[in-house]
Amino acid sequence: MVDPVRNPFAPGAGQRPPELAGRDRELDAFDVVLERVARGRPERSLVLTGLRGVGKTVMLGELRSMAPAVRRAAPRGP
Repeated sequence: MVDPVRNPFAPGAGQRPPELAGRDRELDAFDVVLERVARGRPERSLVLTGLRGVGKTVMLGELRSMAPAVRRAAPRGP
């Protein structure tokens, strides 16, 4: 039986779990996007898909937290 207090998979829609397991590829891809945007390079959008409860909202929050520094440094268009 899993201890409900220590279970990292306890429900909590949109709440960040103790670890974002298995998301390194997505985080690395977004890091590349941010770096390209910061340098004024064109980039494509990222799309997060998955079944309900797999952590899409949590990932969006994590990606959003990575973006503010680049947003300030990104070149402004006309």
